[in-house]
Amino acid sequence: MLSGYYTIASGILTRQREIDTIGNNLVNAQTPGYRSNRLVISSFEQELITRKNAGAKTVVGGSGATATIVDDVVTNFDSGMLTQTGRVLDVAISGEGFFNIEGADGAVFLTRNGHFDLDDDGYLVLPSAGRVMGINGPIRTDGADLVIEESGQIYNSDGYYIDTLRVSTLPEGAVPAELENGLFGYPEGTQPQAAGNYSVIHKSLELSNIDYNREMTLLLESQRAFQACSSALEVIDGLNRKAHQIAQV
Repeated sequence: MLSGYYTIASGILTRQREIDTIGNNLVNAQTPGYRSNRLVISSFEQELITRKNAGAKTVVGGSGATATIVDDVVTNFDSGMLTQTGRVLDVAISGEGFFNIEGADGAVFLTRNGHFDLDDDGYLVLPSAGRVMGINGPIRTDGADLVIEESGQIYNSDGYYIDTLRVSTLPEGAVPAELENGLFGYPEGTQPQAAGNYSVIHKSLELSNIDYNREMTLLLESQRAFQACSSALEVIDGLNRKAHQIAQV
């Protein structure tokens, strides 16, 4: 009977986390450059609760229960749709790579969100994140009237070259660490590489890669699975109480 509790509890916890993940995707559906997340769920036909100790496995639980656990949360890095905004400080990347943003503490982040602005010192910034990096460091302009070419080169209204947007990618197999607000961090021990297969689209933004209809369908499925687990928990709790009453007779 206790194995039944464990099985249902694992289902409830997994579905709750799945609902939270899908909800976060939906909340960020209008965030430029946002990348959707998806849970990878593992199941066991015969569950053994183990702990790893110096490469060996020591059994700390029983067997025979079927359970589900969250194996990983993966990010979908497929590109989002590009849309023209006509705004001078909006920039999108078509192809591979990320913009580089320098935070207040000097840490550099990656993002596909090109909804930039200017700070009080004239630096190109991603609001609430940091300054946009060029090949010569943080990009400082003398006004908002800019021309940005497909190569990422930035010119002012007089045709004076300012800097070139730094567009970076990661070594093959390296996965950026997901942060909040559509930002990613460099994985520990990796070095950024200059992206090659891309073009910069001025006065445009890349939308999130969220498929709203699909997310809503998955949300309904997860909610129903959660409700089914809750109902099953009530049933098994009732059976357990009856068994306990009979045992006392």
